[in-house]
Amino acid sequence: MTTKAQDAGLKAQDDLHLTDAAYTALREHGFSRRQFLKGSGALIVAFSVAEFADKLGIAPDKMLAQGGNTPQTLDSWVAIGADGNVTVYTGRADMGQGTYTVQYQLAAEELSVPISRIRLVECDTAMTPDQGTSSGSQCHPVNFNQENLAQACATAREALVAMAATKLGAPASDLTVADGVVTHRSDASKKVSYGELIGGRRFDMAIKKDAKRKPVQNWTVMGRSVPRVDMPALATGRFEHTQNVRVPGMLHGRMVRPPSIGATVANVDESSVAGMPGNVRVVVKKNLVGVVADKPWQAIQAAEKLKVTWTAGPALPKQSDFYNYLRNHPGRRDAYSVNSKDVDAKLQGATTRVKATYLHPYQMHGSLGSSCAVADVYGANATIWSSTQAVYPLRSTSAMALGLQPQNVRVIYVRGSGCYGLNGSDAVAYDAAILSQAVGKPVRVQLTRKDEMVWGENYGLPFIVDQQAGVDANGNIVAWDYETWSAQLGNRPGNNAPGNVASGLLAGFAPAAVAPRAPRSLRSR
Repeated sequence: MTTKAQDAGLKAQDDLHLTDAAYTALREHGFSRRQFLKGSGALIVAFSVAEFADKLGIAPDKMLAQGGNTPQTLDSWVAIGADGNVTVYTGRADMGQGTYTVQYQLAAEELSVPISRIRLVECDTAMTPDQGTSSGSQCHPVNFNQENLAQACATAREALVAMAATKLGAPASDLTVADGVVTHRSDASKKVSYGELIGGRRFDMAIKKDAKRKPVQNWTVMGRSVPRVDMPALATGRFEHTQNVRVPGMLHGRMVRPPSIGATVANVDESSVAGMPGNVRVVVKKNLVGVVADKPWQAIQAAEKLKVTWTAGPALPKQSDFYNYLRNHPGRRDAYSVNSKDVDAKLQGATTRVKATYLHPYQMHGSLGSSCAVADVYGANATIWSSTQAVYPLRSTSAMALGLQPQNVRVIYVRGSGCYGLNGSDAVAYDAAILSQAVGKPVRVQLTRKDEMVWGENYGLPFIVDQQAGVDANGNIVAWDYETWSAQLGNRPGNNAPGNVASGLLAGFAPAAVAPRAPRSLRSR
């Protein structure tokens, strides 16, 4: 029995008639079977592979190289096959909020193509534009306003209509588009499909900033409720989450974390797991410790039995006195958000003053399933399947962790089991990649719930909130004073700080330096 990932890879090999030698050549250049067939009517890949096309036995006209990390180029966003089916590329990830479907709607609307003929590729550093981190409410405005995916689709539609005008010998203003076919308004016999116009070829043009978006009054897909394209697979258990990814030859890893923050490795007794079933291998990188075995249960057993001696880390503050510790920490830094400079006077003159203090504890961002990643590090190349919200930053920091060049690391987004601002997806990606590099085989790591609760990045920070308000005799608020204490807000790894998350820190990378929050310009009410 093969998994979906294996089936897709084998189908790609069969469709292209790749020999084992050809596949070896692909892997050496950072490809996998699974990634190779990426469109219908045209082979859509993210790298220029013309220099070794002969090895693969593929005709040059079957190869369509996408722009990848060049968001100003139309080919980075849109590709059309000879059959008229459309592939669109996005650097914004759907983590469950539904942006996967609405980006289908956007492309269908702007290109005048049915949703059923569109395929969306999201967040793959080998294929999609670099759009940074998918967080907050950024996914909608960056792709739906006058830029990025929206503007790319509008540019493509205008370019296709211009091509049709030349082919049909008619002014562009006399043409209309529906279902991927450009037709003369007064002579329906004059028509040409997108596939006939450009199928299997590149646009080779930049996104036009002045390409006109469709007016709202002409929308037929946007602004309407459509079934989520991912829901049938989600509802029937066929959707492939990160936890479901399987690749040929994959082993399983399990991490052995320190007992406390700041503890370091003093000794690892590999003999403690010698002879255990599963071809157990122990991996140590600085203070990051893990085991790899043939099967998940074997890795779990080995991780539990491995004897690691740790130095003692610094003591944590007593939880019973934690909020006083937070309020009186000697390293605290003060910064104003707003200071009207008359709050104290207004409070003194108020008829009534109301005070309250609110204590907000650490809150676990506990997803339904613990974070998981699969990595395949081979020679100078690596492929990582991750539910990260930031594929390009993860590419950069994974390259740092592995000692590789960023352009040789491919990160493929695969949706995880949930996300609340930040979870362990980046940390477990480092885990899988470091273990894979050490053993020379693909490795899957799924964190235990304990790993994620003790060493994860998925906690909301604690806060102390002091508030007071002054009210006059008529019940009007005349003053409001709001003051908070919190630990320094954490951050993602970004492009250069793998130490910002647990696994990067344990692997020897320092977190980004803590800088005092710069006070904003003081202003009146």
